[in-house]
Amino acid sequence: MNVIQIQPELFLFIGKTYQSNSTIFVNGDQALLIDALGSRSDAEELRSFIEQDLKKEVRFIISTHYFSDHIAALKSFPRASVIAHESYLETFNSEQYRTDEEASHFVEPHLLVSDRLSIKWSTFTLNISHNPGHTNSTLAIDVPEANLLFVGDTLVGNIVYLKYSTPDRFVTALDTLKQKSPGRRLLSSHGPIRSTDAISNAQSY
Repeated sequence: MNVIQIQPELFLFIGKTYQSNSTIFVNGDQALLIDALGSRSDAEELRSFIEQDLKKEVRFIISTHYFSDHIAALKSFPRASVIAHESYLETFNSEQYRTDEEASHFVEPHLLVSDRLSIKWSTFTLNISHNPGHTNSTLAIDVPEANLLFVGDTLVGNIVYLKYSTPDRFVTALDTLKQKSPGRRLLSSHGPIRSTDAISNAQSY
C-alpha cells in the first residue's frame, strides 16, 4: 500500500490492485471516504490503517462510479452509509471482464444522488455533481479547502477510456471539469494527485 498525508485530516491511500485509490477525510473520531479500492486484500489494509492506525470509524463512503475496481472496501465498513449516483446499478451491470471476486464487491448504496449534493465534513466542503462521461453514474467532487477536484475515471492518465461511453459525452464531461479546475489539483480514481493539465491532454486525445 501507499499512504500519502495530504493535510492533517486528509489522507490518500493507493492500493496495489490497479493503483485504485481511496481518499480519507477525518472528522473527529470518524472518517469519510471517496472510493473504495479494487481488491479484498487492499480493502483489508485500508480497514486496518483507518481503524488501527488512525483509530477512526468510517461513517460515509462516496462512490465516484460503480465499477468493481472502486468498491472493494464497501463490505469492510458495514456501518458506513454508501453514497452513489442513482444510475449505479446500470453502471455495475454494464461492466465487462471482471473476476468473480470483483463481482462480489457489490453492496447496495444507501443514499442516491441525482444531480448535486454538498457535504460539510470537518473543515472540508465536498461539492458533489453528476458528470456522466466514463459512465452514466460518474460523480465529480470539488473540495475547495483541499484544492482537489475528484474526477472518477473521466480521464485515465492523459486519455479517456471509450469502452463504456461515447466521444460526445466525454467532450461535455471534460468541459465541465475544466470549468471547475482553476486552482485545483486533480485526483482520478487511480494513482496519485496530478495537475489538472491532464484535462487538456485528455481533450486533445
